[in-house]
Amino acid sequence: MTLQINTRVDSITWPLNQNLTNQEIISQLELTVTENGHLISNDNLSINKKAVNRSEAGVYPIIITAIGTNNEYATKKIQAWVTDKNNVVDSSPTPQPAPAKPAPYTSSPNKPASPKKKGKKKIVYIVLGVLVLLIAIIFGISACQAHNDTVQNEQAQSNALNNTNSKLDTLSEQNKQLMQQNKELQSAINTYKQDQDKEELQNQLNQIKTENEQLKNNAANNQALQNQIDQLGSTIDQIKQNPNQADSLLDQMKNNQNEFMQNLNATFQKLVSDFQQLIGQ
Repeated sequence: MTLQINTRVDSITWPLNQNLTNQEIISQLELTVTENGHLISNDNLSINKKAVNRSEAGVYPIIITAIGTNNEYATKKIQAWVTDKNNVVDSSPTPQPAPAKPAPYTSSPNKPASPKKKGKKKIVYIVLGVLVLLIAIIFGISACQAHNDTVQNEQAQSNALNNTNSKLDTLSEQNKQLMQQNKELQSAINTYKQDQDKEELQNQLNQIKTENEQLKNNAANNQALQNQIDQLGSTIDQIKQNPNQADSLLDQMKNNQNEFMQNLNATFQKLVSDFQQLIGQ
């Protein structure tokens, strides 16, 4: 299976001191998600924009993560340019004063230059030298400050990327735990088929429910995963209380879940059917 995030551009414009919603970011990028060449829903899309300092102009990284139907992941890094749209630079040329006409000069032959004129020229050269030196110092300070800003910006981007990679690892582990709970539920029912111990079955279901609550607390930053966890926990609770209504409860869960969860629903439907048969014996 090939999961891919597609964008028309690799950067967006972020207005200074303003917030952008995920939908506004998606619209600027003209973002789509494809799986095996086919467009899929953007519902399981996560956009990490914590590295963006919207109160300071600059370039910041944004990490976009998509989750496929088989729990696959695809990530894409884009840049956010935080700028002040009200700061418009006037590009019209500055009028220059008309050049002064040189005063007519007449020189008397064989008349040497006066010491007073030589002294004035020397002062002019000294003033020009001082101005050139000041300009060189100013440019040097500006270049040093620009270099420091670049180093700090690169460090901030590196820290943001490392933080994102850590969160992706956590997200992958949480999805594995959700699939493991599904396997534990299957194992509990298989064990009950062999030993017919209803009390032990209830204990195992309670244990799975506890793990489900713990996973929900750990996945507070992933709304899509939390929805899946809530659906699983709520369905288990309702089936334990009303096993005869398992079919309608499953239909309701199936209608509330997206395409990513439909493969898991088929497994739950079989498990609940086995559970109903066991309770009825």
